Amino acid sequence: MKRIYAVLDIGSTTLKLLVAELMSTNINILFTKKLASHAIEGGLIKNEEVLVDEIRSIIKEADAELNTTITSVALVLPSNYARTYQTKGITKVNSPQDKIEVSDIVRVLKIAQRFEKSKKEEIVSTIPVKYLLDTKEVDHMPLGMRSASLKVEALVITTNKKVLYSYLMAVEKAGLDVIDITIDAYASAKEAFDAVYLQEGAVMINIGHDHSTISFFEEGYLKYLKAVPIGGYTLTCAIADAWQISMEQAEIYKVKYGTCENGLGEEDIIHTTIVDGVEKNYTQRDLSEVLQTAVWEMMAQIKHCLDAVNDGRTYETVVVGGGGELPCLNLIATDVLGTPVRCYRPETVGARDMSLVPCLGMLYCLDDRKELIGEDVVSLVLPDLSSTMSLKVRGLTMAKTETTHHKGKFRKFFDSILSDD
Repeated sequence: MKRIYAVLDIGSTTLKLLVAELMSTNINILFTKKLASHAIEGGLIKNEEVLVDEIRSIIKEADAELNTTITSVALVLPSNYARTYQTKGITKVNSPQDKIEVSDIVRVLKIAQRFEKSKKEEIVSTIPVKYLLDTKEVDHMPLGMRSASLKVEALVITTNKKVLYSYLMAVEKAGLDVIDITIDAYASAKEAFDAVYLQEGAVMINIGHDHSTISFFEEGYLKYLKAVPIGGYTLTCAIADAWQISMEQAEIYKVKYGTCENGLGEEDIIHTTIVDGVEKNYTQRDLSEVLQTAVWEMMAQIKHCLDAVNDGRTYETVVVGGGGELPCLNLIATDVLGTPVRCYRPETVGARDMSLVPCLGMLYCLDDRKELIGEDVVSLVLPDLSSTMSLKVRGLTMAKTETTHHKGKFRKFFDSILSDD
């Protein structure tokens, strides 16, 4: 069976759907779509009925284009209400020959989840950072290896229980099962960073519409996570205020002409207004100056947040997210943050939009868990993939399990993989 998976990223203003076939060394992008959403605000569902209709709409479009029926998705959630924990677990290997099996892995991960947390929190991801055997430690699943005991050091990500269940309910009402879940900060890191950066230290700035997520990774852990109420919308507001125009017009100018580049000419007029009978012309250079100031102020706020993890060292720093789609934004960020900053754009053919980084990263999250969540169920089945796009990538295989709402199949998923009950 071909491993074909659909990833649904529910953002604050857009839904992103990515459908891909994954093979040993290739990824085939079958479908991508962004749909404006009017149901989410600040990571909270404001109108479930509208969100369900939007999910159905984007899934229906994919079904029609691919001539199939998508039955399940991997879900990427906003990081607004997420918390992270570093935990440990240890268990005895049950095999008579001390050969580590899937059941041993599941058991030690459940034990790693036994820590004190708020009753309002629910675990959404348990990520093994390293396994410790009797004689060695490994950073991959030690299936088939021999050891009398098995230890794990893990990253556990939680989010607000009511928020999580509201998302699960909406997806289920749209007629979909859920393969797995993680937050956009972790999923983005899986796509944008090599493993060495996650060990040595890396900063990710995910600029969304009205929120940006700042995350710091080190030694394989997500050690710092902060959501701040600034984003692409902030830049649009700056244009609207400076030029005294509508938000709709400001957004058009930002998308069409927006840049932080210096040295632009004054000859290209992009907007004219009349104030007290006096005509005022605005050029792309004027627009650049407004955006440079707004980006500088945005990065100053982000720098203030990063001071919490500042130890004097320089870390790989990357900007992702649709709000980062602004030429030369990284130059302003580099100047303000005092460290080289790059904007990450995926190299995957058919999914080069910066806002699709979490969707691509979710595929790697699933690959990390393929032995745990099984390889016999997929999101959809296609009759023929001969016309799909492909690109060599880092090499992954995919899998899934049957999961949905917290009182149905997804509750079973929590019981078997995510809970310690």
